[in-house]
Amino acid sequence: MTAAQIAPALTRQDIVAGAYEVVHAPELGQIFVAATPSFEPGTPGYIHVLDDGDLHQVRQIQLPRRAFGLALDRTAGRLYVGHTLDGTLGIMDARGGLPIGAVQLGREEAEGGFEHTRMIALDEERGRAFVTSPSQTGVIWVVDTKADTLLHRIDDAGLWTAGAAYDAKAGLFYASGGGVDEISVIDAETGRSVRRIATGDTTEAGGDNSQHFFVNLDIDVEGQRLFAADANKQMLYVFDIESGKVLAQTPTGIGTLDVVFNGARQEVYVSYRGADRENPDGTGGIVVIDAADYAVKARLPLPAHPNSLALGQDGQVLYATVKAPHEETHPEHVAGALDSVVRIDLERLPL
Repeated sequence: MTAAQIAPALTRQDIVAGAYEVVHAPELGQIFVAATPSFEPGTPGYIHVLDDGDLHQVRQIQLPRRAFGLALDRTAGRLYVGHTLDGTLGIMDARGGLPIGAVQLGREEAEGGFEHTRMIALDEERGRAFVTSPSQTGVIWVVDTKADTLLHRIDDAGLWTAGAAYDAKAGLFYASGGGVDEISVIDAETGRSVRRIATGDTTEAGGDNSQHFFVNLDIDVEGQRLFAADANKQMLYVFDIESGKVLAQTPTGIGTLDVVFNGARQEVYVSYRGADRENPDGTGGIVVIDAADYAVKARLPLPAHPNSLALGQDGQVLYATVKAPHEETHPEHVAGALDSVVRIDLERLPL
């Protein structure tokens, strides 16, 4: 689609420095955006609270650690913040914005710093948070969110365990990455790996041999399918959970990053940054994919680099963060430019 075609469905605010993940809080009429303007050690992170309609800023909350990941426990009214570089899971009161506490997950490394956290998935009923670490061996942490303590640390979960998806009905957590077995299946109660799902394309261990990197993951609980964004192949992979077989492969775009399944509309959304080391000057967008036949329904241009996605509660609105190009050689680089937050009214798209 052209920019003119999607304009009636789009609200965009260039409002956040260093935007990363976004979540929707419909009961508050707000969205939360994690932000880290600087990677320098000791610098703060921020949570930007925006109106979920016109995206005006309601307030900004400064945190002592750099903020990247987000997950919202609507039952408890808690916002969980992934402080990736510090290996910490922060806890905030979602309504008031006050910090409640933090759980240290990543161990201190010999060369300095901590094991990194990445994605957060929640089981609100059981009181569990599952946190991935995209390390060489793969680490998954299971946190008791009622006691705010670490329950389990799972080592050797798989190469680059980055993506996360949770099936609350089955009590199973899925973590995706690369390697021989790209997807690990973790039992929520025991914290043990009970199964692996693999494409079969990688036959030798090690990062150099990995054919895939499923950087993000989402689940169709009713249809028992996993949707995996493959940063290596620039594709969406669809897995049947019961058999572990690949149902489909749909080309997405350079710098494929996030994926969201929308059961209300039977659509899948994949963000792609449009640039990588070989193509540094590109811009990206969002691919809309039919969840029935896996065909591309539309490509939505969102320059410069779309990042994280979040679905509104009713499935009719999609939120995204869009990174401004930081490389001075990029054609659209502007010194001091802020990152964007985008709201897409899916019902107004001419699909």
